[in-house]
Amino acid sequence: MILWFYKKISLTTTFNDILLALFHGFRFDSKIASLFLLFPFLFNLILSYLNRFSIIFKLRLFFTGLGIVLILLASIATLPYFEEFDNQFNFFLFDALYDDQLAVFKTVLFEYHLIINIIAITALSIIAWYSLRRFQSYASSFSNIQILSPKSILMRFFIIFFLIVGFTGAIRGSFKSRPAIRKWSHITSDNFLNKTIMNPLTHLHYAIKDFKNLLNKKTDITQFIGKLSPQAAAENYFEVTKDSSLSSYLSHKVSGSDNRMPNHVFLVIMESYDMWPLLPEYRSLGLGENLQYFGEKGIFFNRFLPSGDNTIASVSTILTGAPYIGINISRIASEREPLPTSIPFIFEQLGYKTQLFYGGFLSWQNIGNLFQSQGFDNVFGSPQIEKNNSDIVWGVDDDLLFSFVEEKTLAETKSFNVILTTSYHPPYNVDVEKFGFPLKNIPSGLISKFDGSMTMKQLGHIWYSDWVIGDFVKKIEKRDPESLFIFTGDHYGRRFINSHPTLYERSAVPLIIYGENFITPDLNMISTPGSHIDIIPTIISLIAPNQFEYQSFGNPLLQKTGSALVASGNKIGFGHRKIILDDYIIDVNNKVNKNIAISDGKEPHSNKVLEIIKKQKLLFGLTWWRIFKGNILKNS
Repeated sequence: MILWFYKKISLTTTFNDILLALFHGFRFDSKIASLFLLFPFLFNLILSYLNRFSIIFKLRLFFTGLGIVLILLASIATLPYFEEFDNQFNFFLFDALYDDQLAVFKTVLFEYHLIINIIAITALSIIAWYSLRRFQSYASSFSNIQILSPKSILMRFFIIFFLIVGFTGAIRGSFKSRPAIRKWSHITSDNFLNKTIMNPLTHLHYAIKDFKNLLNKKTDITQFIGKLSPQAAAENYFEVTKDSSLSSYLSHKVSGSDNRMPNHVFLVIMESYDMWPLLPEYRSLGLGENLQYFGEKGIFFNRFLPSGDNTIASVSTILTGAPYIGINISRIASEREPLPTSIPFIFEQLGYKTQLFYGGFLSWQNIGNLFQSQGFDNVFGSPQIEKNNSDIVWGVDDDLLFSFVEEKTLAETKSFNVILTTSYHPPYNVDVEKFGFPLKNIPSGLISKFDGSMTMKQLGHIWYSDWVIGDFVKKIEKRDPESLFIFTGDHYGRRFINSHPTLYERSAVPLIIYGENFITPDLNMISTPGSHIDIIPTIISLIAPNQFEYQSFGNPLLQKTGSALVASGNKIGFGHRKIILDDYIIDVNNKVNKNIAISDGKEPHSNKVLEIIKKQKLLFGLTWWRIFKGNILKNS
């Protein structure tokens, strides 16, 4: 794997780091190899005294053959998985159980060359099996070596003893007191090398374990707040003492006497759309010209994180207002009353008809039931949008989706519309040249940064996402200039022009608010940190009447000072595994923080980082309580 993805090796990595990774990788490999030899080994110890060598031979062949097939299968399957998710098998693998399985199959078939991989696995298995049988024919001659077939009972005892000791060390991956376990795989300074230390089958073992833990998360709040009571957690997080209802802590009140409500609000959640195509250093690619324009004429938040690493996590957060805490809320919230932090609950109080348009199938991740249970007036999926599109994989093409939205937003009815796009996603099957994708070669200024990690087809789909949005906004503005547009990405797209994106480049997504009659260009680029939970309060601060009250886990990123619109004092943006500050991003899993590198700033002290992570856990704990226990902050 190190050779396959050699471009991902950090430029600061030394040869010693590689040797260290290989050595510790051997420890995990020995565990897997020993597991396949465990039963033949035990039966050999037992049955050899009974002269049942034919049974021993058959068992050895069976488990060896099984090991060859499974190891090859996992080793080949992990390559496209790593390419897509920048990791070997993890708990996200099991989200496919709730995915559109036909779409998953088509993606694997066409994007990741399923047939070729099956042929490769079969061919390599045959070669390995043939080599094994040849080796066994030579190995049979070892029985004639006297030292390996001693007549002395004492010598036999010592040989068996050393075999057992050796096998025990091999199956543990260590002869020390502690076996080779996951936490010992993070031993180099190169994050990529650390991901390769454990083999695919070991990663699969931990993926199953982690997925089971995720399923059990809903049973316990102590993982977030420890021994604190829910009331104490609320007091510590919000730094104020109120009554025992969580709603009193979540309560916000608008202070904007000059606010006007647009006729239509369009919140566009773009599939896999990350921040980096909009950064100045990559503008020569021309992938986001429309969003760049909307950011210049509106408001562009450049310190913004998604709530999760995947679509369902982020979309659930934006729609329900509940931060993603590692639980698929679409399987839970669909069985409960709408949360008071949700889009329909809030905006219907403002007189808006709430509609949701999803380019994919509403059965995906139970997402249709989630939308409807939260109170959307209308919910549309791909079957309603395009009945005759037989080439649908993950959803209808974005241009068809936005044309449908245009038809369903009547000028005389005030509407709040959430639009979920799907096209920037494998297998990348939109004909982008048909729409005028202009890029033919990497610009000269970026050639040194480009290492082939992205194809022109993938870059074209980023451009297409932007082109469709630009075309849609022009049509809506011409028909109804009293409209407001909000654009964000659901998560980092897992693709970059080289193998070494910065922590900021592989974490941040854009938030752009644009409305020709609502946003003035004098407040353009805002560096206030935020995340998806802050979108709804930010919109409300712009359009809701003075003294309007609502509930939210997030905070407005804008505020009114008289008639002027200024950035709020929000200091932290909470994602799921990332936290963004004014100048730094914190990687919660690794407890490291990196400079965003688009402004200067002092690195926060490690104690401050731990305090911020603790505050994030308090937020997650309060979210858990609201979902599973309700509004009252008292243990039952």
